[in-house]
Amino acid sequence: MAMVDRYKKSGGFIQLLQVIETCGPKKREQFMKIINEETPKWGEAITAKMLSFERILSWKPEGIMEITAQVNPLAFGTALKSLPQEKFDEFAAKLGPNERRKFEQMYKEGTPAPNEISACLMKVINETRLLFASGTLKFDKIDPDLAIPDEYESKLEKGGGGGSPGGNRTAEDVAREASASSGIQLGNPNEVDSLRRKIVELNSVIVALKKDNTAMKDKLDKIKKIA
Repeated sequence: MAMVDRYKKSGGFIQLLQVIETCGPKKREQFMKIINEETPKWGEAITAKMLSFERILSWKPEGIMEITAQVNPLAFGTALKSLPQEKFDEFAAKLGPNERRKFEQMYKEGTPAPNEISACLMKVINETRLLFASGTLKFDKIDPDLAIPDEYESKLEKGGGGGSPGGNRTAEDVAREASASSGIQLGNPNEVDSLRRKIVELNSVIVALKKDNTAMKDKLDKIKKIA
């Protein structure tokens, strides 16, 4: 019996995908080797749909800001320690000033053990997957190739579904298509990048204000109890 046979039921693909996403690198490599040998189409599909920390950090700034605002910040900061300095600098360049300072400080401080870093990487990946499952994050806005069609298992068995329906489209490709169909022209690249940076900075301010608002509510509740 092939390894993927128990996952050929409806919803089985995402179950197998999550198992592979959240296991250690060595075990993941072993699993993928078996799957690629036994059922190459499934191996291709898993590779195309699999979340990784590197893939998360490759997203546009607004996508990354959605993640940093929603997942456990300590886990995310610890996961960043898996990156060499140059990769961290690439990630930090996508952030607004406040978020950049926060994560630069987290990157420099502390020396977690390798197993702690590995656990935090898995936590960030798992929480990100849950954000997609709950609808908080949208595939079409962040990473269209991650979308998993209905009855995907049946499509794989019929020889299709190795990649996304639109091929290796990026979020920018989707935006261009939407622009073309609507007749609205996108600005030049410099204007778009400038708007993206402003959106990232505004998101940082919104997150900070939400935290301040929560803290103020807690203080007011305490004052009411004393009164």
